[in-house]
Amino acid sequence: MPTEPVPRVLAELFTDGLRRPIGLRELGLPEDVPVDLGLAWGTTARATVKTVATLWRADMERRSLLLGSAWTASGFATPTREWLLDWLDEDTSHAGGRRVGEAEVEVIWSMSRTFADTDHRLGGGYARSTLVHYVNEIVLPLLDGTYPDRIGRLLMAAVARLCDLGGFMAFDSGRGQQGLAQRYYIQALRLAQAAGDHALGAHILSDMAMQAHYLGNSSEACSLARAGQRSARASGSYSTLARCCALEARAHALAGDGRRCGDAMARAEDALARVRPEDEPFWIGFFTLEQLHAEFAYAAADLGRVVEVQRFASTVLTASDGMERRQVLVSAALASSYLPANDLEQCHGSKADVEAACAVLRQTVPLVRILSTRRGVEAVNGVRRRLKPFAGQPPVRELEASLEPILGAAA
Repeated sequence: MPTEPVPRVLAELFTDGLRRPIGLRELGLPEDVPVDLGLAWGTTARATVKTVATLWRADMERRSLLLGSAWTASGFATPTREWLLDWLDEDTSHAGGRRVGEAEVEVIWSMSRTFADTDHRLGGGYARSTLVHYVNEIVLPLLDGTYPDRIGRLLMAAVARLCDLGGFMAFDSGRGQQGLAQRYYIQALRLAQAAGDHALGAHILSDMAMQAHYLGNSSEACSLARAGQRSARASGSYSTLARCCALEARAHALAGDGRRCGDAMARAEDALARVRPEDEPFWIGFFTLEQLHAEFAYAAADLGRVVEVQRFASTVLTASDGMERRQVLVSAALASSYLPANDLEQCHGSKADVEAACAVLRQTVPLVRILSTRRGVEAVNGVRRRLKPFAGQPPVRELEASLEPILGAAA
């Protein structure tokens, strides 16, 4: 006969004796972590806050259930539908501990800016552990504080942004953390709904689309990017709309559909041309013309359009100060454009400019030393693998002498 785990029984006994809820954490024990933690769409803002708190705590405790969980395309279906169809006008007020006001919320936004800047520059692995501790020690107690509905909505938006950053950092840290990233994204979207923030929700949907693209699911990436466009239009944020259109273009490119990719690119350019910076949320400020051209370079690479890769990449690499991760990813795309895409092309005499490819990739060596982005490392190693047939040439030997001590051999 199945029995309740002893820790859970103890918590229930203390709850009965003290006549108030006693959790496992109050007993100095780790919380139970359900298998579907973070994957469900909360029916209320308060239920979502509880899920978010458990998710961040489990992440801090490095629970293997989360760190080893897999991403599934179906996991985004219900959240996307609920986001688009179920805009609840719910009360986000709460009566609890310390009183929370606009000042506390502004501090959270200030910290989110710092975390985002670090992520853009150095990659997801650099500040992820710091973000996890910050949320657990500072932010979660605020969610349990006392605040009216107006402050509650501001607080939900700020915490949604932190969950989005947590998701993106996990996504950028490698394939082993994609399930964890998905859980953060779903809860971020739910908090954005509680806040009534359409622009932030659209941005989160575009991050979801980027993850789906990275994992090779072009149809899901396209659906998420289009859902984001609908919300971005409702919000009036043209920068967010441009990013969502760019992610749709990349999804079509991954599927090999050049015509639809071009259509989405045109819409992205049109949206970016209508941007008034003073009307945009600060967190989308990174999406400039250079970032749009980076997305176009990635799309062109997926379509095998070498000339377009080289044209877009060149403009990006001249303006990548403060965006080191982007510089590595675009450099890898540019270096690849100088090489045959596969052995078949090489056999048919496709020209390889090995010296140009190595020259571009050499520029990433100082950056690879300091970055903590698995996506960046994967991109660089992808080029190194394509250079293997030319291993005897001096430029390749020199490049490997620089990269192998940092990254090891390109498997």
